[in-house]
Amino acid sequence: MTSSAQRPGSPPASVLPPEGGPAPRLHSLTGLRWIAALAVFLSHVSTLLPIPHTDAVFAMGSSGVTFFFVLSGFVLTWTWTSGDRTGPFYGRRFARIWPLLVIGVTVPLLLQLPDAPDAQSNTLILMAVSAVLLYQAWVPNWILGGTSPVTWSLACEAFFYAVFPFVAPYALRRSLRWLGWAAVTLVLVGWGIKLWLWEAYPPTPRPSFTGMDGLIFGTYSPIARVWEFLLGVVAAAAVRKGWRSPLGVRGATGLVLAGLVALWLLRDETWRLYVVFDALGQVTAPLYALLVVAVAQRDMGGSSSWLARGPMVALGEWSYAFYLLHFTVLFEIASRVSDRHSIVEFYMMPAGASWTNLWWVLLALGLAILVSALLHQFYERPAELWLRARIGRRVPASPGRTGPHADDRRRAAGAAPAKE
Repeated sequence: MTSSAQRPGSPPASVLPPEGGPAPRLHSLTGLRWIAALAVFLSHVSTLLPIPHTDAVFAMGSSGVTFFFVLSGFVLTWTWTSGDRTGPFYGRRFARIWPLLVIGVTVPLLLQLPDAPDAQSNTLILMAVSAVLLYQAWVPNWILGGTSPVTWSLACEAFFYAVFPFVAPYALRRSLRWLGWAAVTLVLVGWGIKLWLWEAYPPTPRPSFTGMDGLIFGTYSPIARVWEFLLGVVAAAAVRKGWRSPLGVRGATGLVLAGLVALWLLRDETWRLYVVFDALGQVTAPLYALLVVAVAQRDMGGSSSWLARGPMVALGEWSYAFYLLHFTVLFEIASRVSDRHSIVEFYMMPAGASWTNLWWVLLALGLAILVSALLHQFYERPAELWLRARIGRRVPASPGRTGPHADDRRRAAGAAPAKE
């Protein structure tokens, strides 16, 4: 990496802005967050309410989770200051994700327990507890179980938060050359994990997934996904040190679309037929990192963006609630439309694609947005502020050593799994 912000022979760019100058607010990343949440919604449409000729495209929406992991690392590093301390940082992260997570786990559990066999009820409750206590993604048999398939990513985020206060200061002290090699190494690690899994569990058209705990763990666990988060950390550290990507937003968007088109053309390959085999994250993570950097650079330069306008920012603010609850809304509608009463039934006996489902999908989308907006306004935001005032107070940074630090900037910049 080289810095376009430095002249030859000049001192290296400071890790933190001089005299504590705040970094610009990155509102566009909030709007971008909504697009990623919508992509995840569409990926679940292809399972619960499939629409003809859309499966191969909508299924790629699951890469929205990869985007959130990359974005999370970027935003947390962008807003990290010398005044941050580990305890208050953990308190702020707890306040951000946990209150709404409880709702996102409890509501679908209460809706599904009445239809669950007695033998399955206890398992569902244990899975719900693992999700609320943020260790679901460490238990292979529970990662894809439970009442909502999205909660595993919160367990990953909890691990990322745990290591972040130790990783970020180290990354911010490295040189641009070091950060460049670190980015390359992280991408190679991601591909190494996938190639190892393909060797240990060869992709087949009809896998049983029996005895494949290693494949599940290697696909969804915090250890398997931390490289995506760290890629975002490295990207933000490089930008803070003065590096500027030569790609504009159009160029970065073009690369993302090219990667997705290539994956679509390979849609019938055995390694793309099931998410656990797919290399979607390996392909998209570096492309998403470049896109996040390009969008951030545009906001830093003061350019206007439709992503930073009111409606998109509002949707981005609601996106965490939307991410947690959209599957529940989709499932409750789909279970009545197709007379399937468990999530497993949808995967074991796939529903047929129908254009009629389009109207049910639009209904689910509208309801999910409405519920998310109400939850954000009357529960998520008040609960977060109450908790942050008690367990997440930020210690003022030392004079001359402050950086981008305002709490509202943290919210405006974006987060994971859908928002910080």
